[in-house]
Amino acid sequence: MAHHLNKLATVLLCVQSVFSFEVKKGYFWQVTDFHYDANYSTHGNPLNMCHQGQGQSYRNSRYGNYHCDAPWLLIESAIDAMVKFHPFPDFVIWTGDSVPHVKNSDLDPMKVYENIGNVTLRLREGFPNTTIYPVLGNHDEYPADHFPNGTTNYYQDILYKSHWHTLLENSTANDFQTGGYYQVHTKTGLVLIGLNTNLLYSQDPLTKGTGDPAGQFKWLRWKLLEARSLNKKVILFSHIAPGYFEKYQDMMWFYDDYNKEYVKILQTFNDVIASQVYGHEHTDSFRLVKDSFGEPVDILFLSPAVTPWNSSLAGVGANNPGIRLYEYNQDNGEVINYWQYFLNLSSIIAGNPPIWELEYEAKEGYNLTRLQPLAMMELVKAFSTEKFNEIYMKYLTFNSVSQDIRPSCDESCVKQHFCAISELEKSGYQSCLHDDVTTHHPRHSTHMPPSKNVPKYMEYIIICLGALVLILFIVIALLCLKKHHRFIPNRYSRFNSNLASNPIN
Repeated sequence: MAHHLNKLATVLLCVQSVFSFEVKKGYFWQVTDFHYDANYSTHGNPLNMCHQGQGQSYRNSRYGNYHCDAPWLLIESAIDAMVKFHPFPDFVIWTGDSVPHVKNSDLDPMKVYENIGNVTLRLREGFPNTTIYPVLGNHDEYPADHFPNGTTNYYQDILYKSHWHTLLENSTANDFQTGGYYQVHTKTGLVLIGLNTNLLYSQDPLTKGTGDPAGQFKWLRWKLLEARSLNKKVILFSHIAPGYFEKYQDMMWFYDDYNKEYVKILQTFNDVIASQVYGHEHTDSFRLVKDSFGEPVDILFLSPAVTPWNSSLAGVGANNPGIRLYEYNQDNGEVINYWQYFLNLSSIIAGNPPIWELEYEAKEGYNLTRLQPLAMMELVKAFSTEKFNEIYMKYLTFNSVSQDIRPSCDESCVKQHFCAISELEKSGYQSCLHDDVTTHHPRHSTHMPPSKNVPKYMEYIIICLGALVLILFIVIALLCLKKHHRFIPNRYSRFNSNLASNPIN
C-alpha cells in the first residue's frame, strides 16, 4: 500500500512540475514631475513660487513648500529614496516635466535644456547600471506646451544638451528625433514604447487640427502591429494620459479628435498592451479602457508627482512628494502590484527630519488579490456617496499622496472621480456625469455588455483541447511511473528563476 502511495505521490509531483509555471517577477521604478526650480529659496515668497521678494524674508522648508515647486534638495532626496528602497530595478521609467511652473519670460531654451540635464545626470548617478527610459513632459519645451508638428532641432538638443543620449541607444535616439517617441526591447523580450502625448495636448496651439502630429499615431499602430505579429507584449508609457482630470470637471487633457484616436488604438491593441503608466496630473489615480461591449480590458496607472506644488486650478490642491515601485511579470509585462512611497512635507515643515516611507501597497491598500481591469472596475463601483465608504476614503487620501488626510467629497465629487476613471471618451464621460445613474448601484449601469454566445466551432475546439490535455496528462503520468526511481521534482521546471529582492524593507 505504501509503495502505491509513493508512486501516486511521485506522479502528482511530476505532473505538478510540468503544469506549474512560476511567474518571473521583476521591478521597475516610475518617477514623474520633478519640476525642479533652481530659483527656490528658503527665504522666498510662497505666493511667488518661493522666489525672493522685496523687503521680506520668509521661512520655507529646505525640502519645499506646498505653494512651490521642488528645490534641488527634494530632487536628490527622491532619487536617494528610490536607490534606498530598491537599488537594482530592471529599469526606471521617467515620465517627464522637469521644468518649473514659472512664466515663459523667466526661462529660455538653454535654461530648459540645463534644467532637464541636471535631473538626467542625477538620475544616472543614482542608477549607474540601470537603464532609464525618459519621456518629455508638457513643460519640457520652450515655450511650455508648444510642441511642434514634426521634426525639429529641439529633440536633438534634448538628446545632447540634456544628456539623453546617455540614456537612449543610437537607434532609439534616431526614432526620438522624429517626434519625441521611441521603442526599445528589454532583455526579457518585452517591448517598451515611450510616447510624446504632449503633441496631443489641448493646450498646444501648434498641433491643433493637424491630423496626426509628428506621425505618432501611424508609427504607434505600426509598432503595435509588429509586436502582435512577433507575439510580444508592450508596456506603454508617456506623460499625459487620455481622458479627463478626476479633480476638475470637464477638463479633457487631449484635443477631442486626438483623444478618440488614442483610445481607439488602446482598444484595438488591448491584447498587445500589457501595462500603461503616466504622470502629469500630480495626483494618484488610474483609468480603465473598455472594449466595444463596455467591459474593462486595460488599466492606465497614473503616478503622483515629486513636486508638491499647489495646482493653479481651483479646488485641486497640493500633494506630498511621491515615487512609485512596480512589481511586474517579466514574461507578459502585466503589473502585479505596486508600492507608493512618499515624503510627508507637513512633518518636515513642522521641524521633523525628512523620512521617505511607504504610503501604501496597492493590493493590500485596496483589498485586492490582483490588479486586473475587472477587479479595478469593481473597486470603482464600490465608491459610495451614502456614507463614508472606507475604500473610497482611502482612494481620496492616496489621491493627494496623504497631503489631505481628511478629504471631503460630496456626491458631485464622487461622480467626477468615478466618471473620469471609468470613461475615457467625451460621450461616455458626459453621459456618466449628467445622467441619473449613481455610482453605488452598478447593477443599473448603462454599460452592461450584451450577452455573447460562443460559436459552435469554438465548442469543438475547446473539447479537442481538453482531450489533448487529458492525453498529455496520461502520457506524462506513465513516463513518471516508469522513471520514478530517478525522479527529480524540478526537472521540467524550465521557467524557474531567481526573484528580485523583496522591495519592502
